[in-house]
Amino acid sequence: MGHPRQSRWADYLRRFLATVCATLIFGLGLSAANPSLHAQLHHNLDCSSDDGCVVGVFANGVSAPMGTVTAAPPSIEWREPDHFSSAEFFLDSPRYLLPPEHGPPAA
Repeated sequence: MGHPRQSRWADYLRRFLATVCATLIFGLGLSAANPSLHAQLHHNLDCSSDDGCVVGVFANGVSAPMGTVTAAPPSIEWREPDHFSSAEFFLDSPRYLLPPEHGPPAA
């Protein structure tokens, strides 16, 4: 009997977490699109750069520095395609030519 109650609480927790995440994404997007709202989030702090600002990172994305990745060209080596023989199928003859549609007649 405890199992349905436990899954109901898990369902409520999952929905609550999804609502919080959706609200957070909506708020970050709204703050990224509206500069005055973004300034209000900083509460008049004197920070000229938004390097660590979550709204700036959300608006611009994160780019991780990576070296250039080069892929080796494919080797050009000719090889004969594999040939497979087709399998032989042996079909059994059906038990009835036409299967019966109804049961035996009632006597």
